Amino acid sequence: MPRTIDAETVARLADRLTEAYRTGESVDPLPALSVADGYAVQRAVIDRRADAEGPPVGYKVGFTSAAIREELGVEEPAYGRVLADTVRSEGRLTDDLIEPKVEAELAVRLGDPLDPPATPVDVLAAADAVVPVIEVVDSRIRDWEMDAGSAVADNALAARVIHGDRVADPSALDLALEGVAVRRNGERVATGVGADVLGGPARVVAWLAERLAEAGERLAAGDLISTGSLTPLVALDPGDTVEVRFASLGSVTVSRGARDSSP
Repeated sequence: MPRTIDAETVARLADRLTEAYRTGESVDPLPALSVADGYAVQRAVIDRRADAEGPPVGYKVGFTSAAIREELGVEEPAYGRVLADTVRSEGRLTDDLIEPKVEAELAVRLGDPLDPPATPVDVLAAADAVVPVIEVVDSRIRDWEMDAGSAVADNALAARVIHGDRVADPSALDLALEGVAVRRNGERVATGVGADVLGGPARVVAWLAERLAEAGERLAAGDLISTGSLTPLVALDPGDTVEVRFASLGSVTVSRGARDSSP
């Protein structure tokens, strides 16, 4: 679907989303946007944030599982940009996030550029690492009220990428069979497997290479691609601790500071 909004509207919406991200205060739902509109706004948001948060170091691909698409009411995957300072080691989040949720994901790091057409075999040949991650997603749009275009505009809901210490050789794992269990405050709340994201993480990266090429962009060596949630979204409320345990890659943990109740 082509763009339907002009440059002035792109700038106005990007300013709204950037301010919401900066302050931790959500905005009213955006007007109806095509997916092409959404990517135009997303690029403008990233331009506004890059000075403070560093350059893009990769991508997050969202809505790759049927469960997530159904939960959020979108029909197809989408991608957002990952800025350098949003990639964190595991620990406690103290950021001014609005209504964060957790996704258990496998991230692929490329050692070589990747151009389409690419098969999963091509992806694994280009990749030099698989990293277990928790992606913390957040909506800058009030009550998570969005369509596909506004979700894309909101950088595909990207907030933080929390990585574990273990890094694996992609050729040593069957990513489609990698299982995961999510525990929130000690209680198991979700499970999943790599095949739940478009049939496997390597297929997600191949999909991304194709979509970027359509926009005149490409995947570069060093890019980190978070390939989508293997489980339904899990809330991360103040005071919560969420642990994601991968079958072969150990665990990743994130917690959220309790809300300050002082007067």
